[in-house]
Amino acid sequence: MCKQKILITGISGFIGRSLVEEIVKRHSNWDIYGIDIKPLIFNDNQYLNSVCFTTLDIRDEKAVISYFSKNYFDGIIHLAAVSRVIDAELDKENCVQTNYWGTKYVVQNVAKNPNTWMIFGSSREVYGEQEQMPVKETAEKKPINVYGECKLKGELLVQEVINRYTILRFSNVYGNNYDIDDRVIPNFVKKALQNKTLILEGGNQVIDFTYIDDTIECILKTIDLLQNKKINTEVIHISPGVETKIINIIYCLEELLNKKLKVIIVEKRNYDVVRFIGDTQHRINILGEADFKTVTEGINCYLKNCFPSHIYL
Repeated sequence: MCKQKILITGISGFIGRSLVEEIVKRHSNWDIYGIDIKPLIFNDNQYLNSVCFTTLDIRDEKAVISYFSKNYFDGIIHLAAVSRVIDAELDKENCVQTNYWGTKYVVQNVAKNPNTWMIFGSSREVYGEQEQMPVKETAEKKPINVYGECKLKGELLVQEVINRYTILRFSNVYGNNYDIDDRVIPNFVKKALQNKTLILEGGNQVIDFTYIDDTIECILKTIDLLQNKKINTEVIHISPGVETKIINIIYCLEELLNKKLKVIIVEKRNYDVVRFIGDTQHRINILGEADFKTVTEGINCYLKNCFPSHIYL
């Protein structure tokens, strides 16, 4: 059996590196390629040695064309992006250049090989504010920030020219040391462990938090279905479909760490979605039943795996 040749764009990011670790553990018949503007760093060199990595800026159209002209892939997992709403708002031009134009360059070159499948890492931000909960994949798309707008445009690019694709709409993924420190859960956890004051922006926002291992499992199931031609074109929420108020993260940490935390509440940012809960039925129909971790279980795993020296309940 020929090895599957799979490219991960944005491989140096949180989801990218987490995905590589699981692929290496489970799929010796896959050749992993990766591109990213940042260096590829792992805690264990066995993962680095398992990847054919190339430093590449997807905003550079000529560089993208050159790379794809020299390489054929069975499948592409496109994760490269400005990955946070706040970063997109602070530098909107970079978000547009990376998340829209960079995606366009990648998609156009993938489309030259009609047998190549593609997974596009999108976001719940494409929905903006919705009245009906839980939100179905078919709900109206009305993003309220540049990040959501660019992700939606990226989805449309994929749908226009790729023959076999799956769009995965992620929802607030968290859970290991590859995550960005300033995201909600790692930020709160690290400040709580250091006895620092937590800054809570708003507090009543409702978010569908997704543990990283559950996210990776869904990506791997999607790859298998695409490789075996069991799905053709799909759009799927990757989230547990559970309502969690941000302020409840603090209560959860207080219980797990057995201490009272110092908190300052400030006004929420005007470009943040107030409420999102993803409908899970389509995911279950396509990927099967799965026991997603609750936020308490996920944070507990995060603490045990990443901060084992700290004592908590």
